[in-house]
Amino acid sequence: MKLLKNVFAPRTAGYDVLRLAVCLLLSVHGWYRFYEGSLPVLAGILEARGFPFALVLVWLVNLAETGGTLLLALRILPVPISLILAGIYATGIVLFHWSEGFFVVGPGTAGWEYSALLIVCLLITAAVNLPRMKSR
Repeated sequence: MKLLKNVFAPRTAGYDVLRLAVCLLLSVHGWYRFYEGSLPVLAGILEARGFPFALVLVWLVNLAETGGTLLLALRILPVPISLILAGIYATGIVLFHWSEGFFVVGPGTAGWEYSALLIVCLLITAAVNLPRMKSR
């Protein structure tokens, strides 16, 4: 029962809904990449950009998006996981989205607005959980 209180509490309901929604969205992103088998494709793109151990990096990113979001949903290691995921999405902006402009749809496609929103949500998650981390 204590685990469920960590996941969702009336006192923190607004934040909890935000955290759980972000976890769900990021998790689906990672699970879909597993499902469609595009890990080697993304690894090839990173390799072409000079990243060493590209396939290992892609697997780590996908594990952060799937397993990391499960831990984050349960509020297990929320600060480091939030910061790791924010770093992944910031890197994605630099490598893939920045050159496409700001908008994801409408005036442009493949832009960085969605990633920016995810980063803000993840940084809020880290900030909200910092006091809990310090009290341990």
